[in-house]
Amino acid sequence: MTLAELAPIQEGSAIRNDVPMVYHLGAPHTDNDQLTRSLKKDSELLTKNGILPQRQRRYRKRLNDMLLELSGEMAPASLQEKNFATLTENQNLDRLVFSDSKFLGVSSWMLNKGILFKNAGPKTTALRNLFPDNPCEFFLAIMNPATLIPCAFSAQTSREYDDFIGDTDLNSVCWSDVVSRIQRANPDCPITVWCNEDTPIIWPSILARFTGLAADTRFLGELDVIQNLLPENAFLKLKQYLDEKSELNELQRRQVRGIFLEKFGVSDAVEEEIDLPGWTDSLVEKITEMYEDDIERISRMPGVKFICP
Repeated sequence: MTLAELAPIQEGSAIRNDVPMVYHLGAPHTDNDQLTRSLKKDSELLTKNGILPQRQRRYRKRLNDMLLELSGEMAPASLQEKNFATLTENQNLDRLVFSDSKFLGVSSWMLNKGILFKNAGPKTTALRNLFPDNPCEFFLAIMNPATLIPCAFSAQTSREYDDFIGDTDLNSVCWSDVVSRIQRANPDCPITVWCNEDTPIIWPSILARFTGLAADTRFLGELDVIQNLLPENAFLKLKQYLDEKSELNELQRRQVRGIFLEKFGVSDAVEEEIDLPGWTDSLVEKITEMYEDDIERISRMPGVKFICP
C-alpha cells in the first residue's frame, strides 16, 4: 500500500505553508517519550493555541511510511497536501509537533563507522523534505557520552560490544559534530539543544520552546521530570511552594527547582558501575571533561538556541 492510498486527498483540503513542522529528535535514552506524556496533560491548552497533541502511534507510522516512500527526496506538492490533511485531521492548526527518539537512528547503530549519529545530516534532511515549503525546527537533548554509550549498548541485543563500538575513538565523541552536520544539511532550520542532565530544572522551558508558547506558560506537566528525582515528601513541598508563589517568574521557579534538587535530590539512585572492555575511571573522567567542553562549544554556535539552567 502506498502513501497515496493511506492518505486519500480530501475535497477542499490545502496545505498551509506557514505552519512550522517541529521535530524532537531525542536523542535516544534522554526522554523515553516524557515530552509527549507531559504535553498530553495540556491537550486543551495546546488545541486552544492551534497545536495538535498528536497520537504517537498514529503519526510515527505515518512519518515512517512517508520517509520510506520518499527516500530523502522532496515530497511532491500533491503528496504534501494529502499528508498535511491527514496529520492535521483537517483542523486549522498553527504548529505541528513530532517526537521520536529514532529520528536520528536506532541505538545499536549510533556509532556507525565510529561516528556519533553519522547520518544525522541526511536523516534530518529527509524529515525537512516531507514538507519542504514549510518552516522547520529541530530539538535535540544531548547526554554525556560516558553515560549514553553504556546505556545504549545495554539497551540493545543485536550487536556484541566490539561490533557496537567498532573503531570509535572514545576520546573524540562530540555532540557538536552532530549539531554541525544537522546545520550544514539544513541551514534554514533553527536547532534547540539542551543537556539531558539539566532537564529536571529546565523542563518547563523545554515545553514552552517546543510548543512555541510564551516562556512563562504554566504547564500541568512542568514537574514531571523532577518528580522522579525527589523523595515524595520533598516533591510535595516543592509543588506546594510553587503553587503558593504563583507570582514567581520562570527564572525564579527554575532557581527554586534547582535548590530542591540540590538539597533533596536522589542522585541517579545507585550509580551503576560501567563494566565494558577498556572502560576505566580515567577514561570516564576524560570523556566527561570533553563533554563539558563540547557543551560550551555548542552554546556558542550560531543558529543554535541552547537552553541552560
